[in-house]
Amino acid sequence: MFEFQVIESSSAGNCAFFNYNGNCALIDAGIGIRKIEKFLSSRNMGLSDIKAVFITHEHSDHCKGLQSFYKYPHIEVFANIPTAEAIKSSVPRTKQLNWKCFRTGDIFDFMGLSINPFSIPHDTSDAVGYFFCAGSLHAVWLTDLGKVTTLAASMARQAEVLVLESNFCPQMLDASDRPYKLKSRIKGSQGHLSNEDAINLLSTLDPQKVRKIYLAHISRECNSLSKIGELISTLPDTLRDSIEIVSPVEGLSSVFRIE
Repeated sequence: MFEFQVIESSSAGNCAFFNYNGNCALIDAGIGIRKIEKFLSSRNMGLSDIKAVFITHEHSDHCKGLQSFYKYPHIEVFANIPTAEAIKSSVPRTKQLNWKCFRTGDIFDFMGLSINPFSIPHDTSDAVGYFFCAGSLHAVWLTDLGKVTTLAASMARQAEVLVLESNFCPQMLDASDRPYKLKSRIKGSQGHLSNEDAINLLSTLDPQKVRKIYLAHISRECNSLSKIGELISTLPDTLRDSIEIVSPVEGLSSVFRIE
């Protein structure tokens, strides 16, 4: 059994939940501990039921909740060495966590789940996407990348379940009050994916393979659901029907579940 749900995904914070045969974990912890606990409580669970958290990189909107995880030493915190060291340096309390460090590109096992952390271009020490193999199901977490690399595209095309960044609308970003330097960073090859970047990647996927696509990490100020919707409308019906836009305001996505 594999179950997946985005708790929140936006420029303000990112965190998702999955359950594989009774083994529960999080992807990123970029939201407050109370919000995570509220989500788990809605499932009659608590952080005592979480076995691990998989961190993509050290930006606060992906890891700020970790500072409260010292209360739960049983939770294994997976990250590559540069990411773990960056987090521990900026938030000393996280040194107490149960870190499990890997090398990017090395496949490892977690409770029967095969995990491949792959490199993505983002302005951090060593950002990764995750390729999860749950039996015959492949799920890919792919956010916070400035461009779609050959490797990232290859991973996405193998996924039945894909979480893909659709961060900004170029026109809305240019018209925003953000400083020029920040705009350049976001649009750069080490920044974030635009709506057009995301849709271009989706157009290369096999509609017969894909079961669920979550468009995520959407900017609250420099994007809109309507802008994304306009581009989605250009995709084939069979692919379009599998897409869900994760609202940066409401946050919580629907649940994907397969026995």
